[in-house]
Amino acid sequence: MPFAYRIRLRPPVSSDDRIAKGNNLTKMGSVSNPRDVAMLIAAQARAPVDCPTLQAIGPQATNQAVKAIAIARTFLKESQSIDICMQPEFFQLEDGHSGLLLLLRKKQRRARSGEDEAQSLKAASGTDAKVLAGAISSFAREGRRMVVTGIGAAAINQVVKAIAIARKNIEDEAIDLTCKPEFTEVNEGVTALRMLLLVEQT
Repeated sequence: MPFAYRIRLRPPVSSDDRIAKGNNLTKMGSVSNPRDVAMLIAAQARAPVDCPTLQAIGPQATNQAVKAIAIARTFLKESQSIDICMQPEFFQLEDGHSGLLLLLRKKQRRARSGEDEAQSLKAASGTDAKVLAGAISSFAREGRRMVVTGIGAAAINQVVKAIAIARKNIEDEAIDLTCKPEFTEVNEGVTALRMLLLVEQT
């Protein structure tokens, strides 16, 4: 008499189930596909669940994470009402180094305004994140909008670190920063990432 084998198939874990279990962290690597992550972000932004938090360690991973957020924002443009913003902060690794957590929040999409008056800053790979954070903090205290532009993974990493530092600088002053990344063409064929920084009351 032949044996009968029973195979149990696990149903795929949906993003809603993952969130319900308190696991809404997406770890980014240097080779993570930004478009795939963007699709996940956009799907969760449209659903009645929280957006994921992206974890990035190192410039390449941070760059891929910011690209994913920028792409997700383009996906969400068709919804006309939903937008997302990010708020970076540091977290400590066991070896004493630090990584970045990019917390994503849903926002109501608004018509663009006041961007012409925004303070324009640029970052390069050699930009000192603390110096840039000082400038961002000063403008935040004045309630001014800022646009920070960078080209390449190293520059974007410094921008995100600077925003995280600036958020720490102003956290006791009842203000905070949110960031909306997007792509922009700076020269023919050269695409940069720019961050629109908005000040909000806490």
